[in-house]
Amino acid sequence: MLVKIALITIFTSQLTQSVSAQSITDKSCVADIVGEDIGSQVNIRSGAGSIFSVVGTVSVGNLVIVANDDQNKSSVVSPLSRKDSEGNVWYLTTRLRASEYKGWIKADFLQLKCPNP
Repeated sequence: MLVKIALITIFTSQLTQSVSAQSITDKSCVADIVGEDIGSQVNIRSGAGSIFSVVGTVSVGNLVIVANDDQNKSSVVSPLSRKDSEGNVWYLTTRLRASEYKGWIKADFLQLKCPNP
């Protein structure tokens, strides 16, 4: 468990340096990708909804960082989410590696782990 936390801390600091600052901060949430089968793929889309193109996939069992919607610069952790036309919630995510990759994942496939303010 401690090794996992240490790795998340390292990757988070690398991402903070390489991804635009508005959304990935020390107040960002980490999320497990969840599904029925470990290793199955979850689509990552260019927008918040299934009508948007798939820009990548991530395997069930992996971790992603969920962007923080920190527009008021408060100390409150507020994952950046949007609802699609059907009322489904989607979160803006970044993979746990040093890249500028971002995309939207439906809330059904995420188990959020947000820090306390």
